[in-house]
Amino acid sequence: MVLLMCIINQGGNTLKSLNFQHIILLISVLTLIATIIVLKIVCFFGRAYYTAEVFSESNKPLQNPYCGFYHIIGYTLSDSYDKYANYTDQINKYTDQLVLLEINLKNYHTTDISEKGLEQLNDILAKWAQSPNGTKLILRFLYDWDGIALATEPDSLNLVLKHIEQIAPTINRHRDCIYIMQGVFIGNWGEMHHSKFCDVNSLKQLINKLNDVIDPSIYLSLRTPAQWRSVTEIYNPPEKISAFSIKKPLFSRLGLFNDGILGSESDLGTYAEGERKKELIFQNKLCRYVPNGGEVVYNSNLSRFETAVSALKTMHISYLNEDYDSRVIEKWKSSVWTGEGAFNGCDGYSYIKAHLGYRYFIDSCKLKKSGFLRSEYTLEITVKNSGFSNTLKPFESSVTLINKETEDCVRIPIDADFECIGSKSKKTFTATLPVKELKQGEYLIYFSVKSETGGQTVFMANESDITKYGYSLGRLKK
Repeated sequence: MVLLMCIINQGGNTLKSLNFQHIILLISVLTLIATIIVLKIVCFFGRAYYTAEVFSESNKPLQNPYCGFYHIIGYTLSDSYDKYANYTDQINKYTDQLVLLEINLKNYHTTDISEKGLEQLNDILAKWAQSPNGTKLILRFLYDWDGIALATEPDSLNLVLKHIEQIAPTINRHRDCIYIMQGVFIGNWGEMHHSKFCDVNSLKQLINKLNDVIDPSIYLSLRTPAQWRSVTEIYNPPEKISAFSIKKPLFSRLGLFNDGILGSESDLGTYAEGERKKELIFQNKLCRYVPNGGEVVYNSNLSRFETAVSALKTMHISYLNEDYDSRVIEKWKSSVWTGEGAFNGCDGYSYIKAHLGYRYFIDSCKLKKSGFLRSEYTLEITVKNSGFSNTLKPFESSVTLINKETEDCVRIPIDADFECIGSKSKKTFTATLPVKELKQGEYLIYFSVKSETGGQTVFMANESDITKYGYSLGRLKK
């Protein structure tokens, strides 16, 4: 505008040489220049610069919920139960994230479970629910520990069904600490074989009763893939199962447990002869959405380290008994992982322990800007899974920004579905950062993940250590 006034004041000849259209054009150009200058100033003061952390996977072991090695602890329900019995020392000394509790009902094989027996069951579960390590429970109800189920389980299927009804209220009361219920109470060692109730009709009644009365947040499991197909009448697993829905159909919560893993070509009778390859393919599909685990058994060929890794990965194994088979465990400890990556040179036992279930780590993170006047900054976090399986329980995740000078904290929840990050795959999650609302300064950015039930921290397999805010994603400067 100053330039325009100078031109006007220059004398008549100059003014006459400019017609009205020239003046309008000049005003428009100068207005555009002024607008660009103002916008540049605004953008400069609202601009954010991001420096990403360096990300790499470590070989450190992780104590994460719902996966890993477990030990077995057995209890026999009895009318002689002392309500002052103390399980505290046993529970406080237990350090793993999973435990298999075997609850023996042999004292009630001819009668209903007494009030005393149900009181004992409630006390056991209530004590374990207070585990200082947040240990989650795998439960197996059975009538036999000696391989003689035909002599110790009820003669009537109706009594087994009644026992299921009786224990259900107690189980549901403690659902937050219970991950899986194995089996349907019958068979030698509760493994669903050598029982008078192994026919398809009986199995259907038993598993459907469990499905009806046990809280849907608790997974159920059967001993063999053939039993799974028989009771569900589904012969090819669906491509996607919604594992976290409130009301689940039976097939979406029904997993497998296998106490003969690697023991023979048939996993000691788990599969029909000659069907191993087919059944491994079946499990590879099914067990992306439901749990699979159990016990390994020594076999000079199948249980050797390299062969075992391939099978466990294909089956998506997320939990194993650390006490059985000790010969296999020792064999793995004397083996070495020679593949690429962080575990090169590690012993086989450490490799398998670290890969049971999920093993998530932050693979990359970058900041994307979109828009001009109303710029939006989106943080893209890519998470990779190197484990044998994926989580089958929901997680909560968030990004936290900490002002380096004032320590002011801004937490941004992320809608991140970790279940969809299968073995050897990755997924990118996004978080919109409120850059406009942030004061000028430098911010530290962190990423944290917790179990939705119980709020346990889910550790990432990154080289960097976790802080009280989570894992460092980098720095933001405004």
